Amino acid sequence: MNSPYYAPSGRLPAQAIVAAAACALFVAIPAWLYAWLTFHSPLVLLNWLAMCVFAAVMGAAARLAARQGKARTPLWMGCLGLAIGIAGWYAHWAAWFAIADVGGFTSLLGDPHAMWSYAMLLAGSEVRGIMGIQLDSSVLVAGWIVEFILLTSLPRSLARASAEEPFCESTNSWVTPCELPRKFAWIDEPDIAVHRLETAPGELFAVLGECRETAPARYSTVTLYRGAGDPFVSIDNVMIGHDGRQEKKTRHPVIAYLRLPGMDAEWIAARCTAAAAEAQAGPAAGSGADAGSNTGSATGSDNRQAPADPPELVEAIAHLAAGRFEETLAGAMPHTEAAQDQLRIDAIRLCAMASAQLGRWDDAQRYWNALCSEEPSVFNALQTGCNYVMIGETSRGEEWIAWARERNADSHEIPDTQIVTSFISALTQSGQPARAMPYLDAMRRLYSGPAGTDPTVLFVRRVPLFGIFLQNSLPIVRAVLDDEKGRAWYATMLPHLDQEGKETLNTWLAKNFASMTSATPASA
Repeated sequence: MNSPYYAPSGRLPAQAIVAAAACALFVAIPAWLYAWLTFHSPLVLLNWLAMCVFAAVMGAAARLAARQGKARTPLWMGCLGLAIGIAGWYAHWAAWFAIADVGGFTSLLGDPHAMWSYAMLLAGSEVRGIMGIQLDSSVLVAGWIVEFILLTSLPRSLARASAEEPFCESTNSWVTPCELPRKFAWIDEPDIAVHRLETAPGELFAVLGECRETAPARYSTVTLYRGAGDPFVSIDNVMIGHDGRQEKKTRHPVIAYLRLPGMDAEWIAARCTAAAAEAQAGPAAGSGADAGSNTGSATGSDNRQAPADPPELVEAIAHLAAGRFEETLAGAMPHTEAAQDQLRIDAIRLCAMASAQLGRWDDAQRYWNALCSEEPSVFNALQTGCNYVMIGETSRGEEWIAWARERNADSHEIPDTQIVTSFISALTQSGQPARAMPYLDAMRRLYSGPAGTDPTVLFVRRVPLFGIFLQNSLPIVRAVLDDEKGRAWYATMLPHLDQEGKETLNTWLAKNFASMTSATPASA
């Protein structure tokens, strides 16, 4: 992946063109209303306000066309947005001349030459006035030019921007953005922060400093985009001002659609949500969960650590964040027997993570066991259980996972779904898909209920989006079950899904089990 940012796939489905054409026809209605107002109103300011509203309506239509059409090519979607703007501008002039009894609306639409002739006559005659002052033709034409630029540029810009937003190709759906509840410190030097994140995106929480004020006037926020692949984030500086009694919030973008390779979106969301809750509970509750530059910030580990990195491990942590795992081991191993508790624990943690990244599972197991003895957290137990799977001791791994889930039910340290999905990944990676099926069954049950597949509800519950679950579970199901039983495994969900979920599942089954003509849902 060469770019540190999200890059659209460049696809322009036929449905995007159809949606743009439909929107171009739709804007004829607000075009007529805009023409009527500008023809009858003597107030120039009101006319300019109406022009801005008309441009916004066409911009919203262009954005709708991009979203509904699932356009992922900014250049061509920008052209379609421009076409919508030109269609609205042209329809407005046809309506204006029709209101002026120059001709019929439909006949004018089909005769651009006559429209041009009438416009030149209008420009050559001083027919409009402002407060008794006649308009010069050059001023009138300049106003038309400004009007054309505004009415066409806004739809083009919004359509192009919509096509640039993150899209998940695996699930064929737009990625749902969610602004995380935690407030971070205002970023004083955005250029430096952007450069650091571009080169080492794993240092996200090291770049985002802690906001210690309860009601800050300046802070930064993170918007998370998560799909089937790597998550993306956008960061904004936010300034709170007051206009009289009204609170005014101003946003200054710092970075948009930054890719976070290898990071867990659910862990990021859970960390920010937990930290925000602790901040609301008071300083004492959040004193141990600093999101600064500690080891857990850069690597995704347990957040119950000292608020600062031991100086002896600063370089090793930087190596880990940059993916230099041999250097991480070289810098951390000398401190795994240190007398100072925090230094020793963090060194063991670094060695465990680096060894796992290098595929040295036996070494990693030794470090994870040592870490659990020092720091028996849910996250460490999860990593220990997954690592046992990788060295072939699956039963011991299942014991550790059961312990982690039991403890997590009381501590709520991380989302339970993170434990389950991580263990499923370890089982499939180690070639044991059959052992993963009971855990996949548990995930399947999470989508039952009246709003079981609603993206917002799933995000709040820290459950993967329904389309992502279907796509990611398919290789496992197919590795264990034949086509008939595999389809039946999914079909058992149908009676328990909401309407949107049923439609999504039926479409997905038709696409991925096309060779099967029917399937009878089994009783749950």
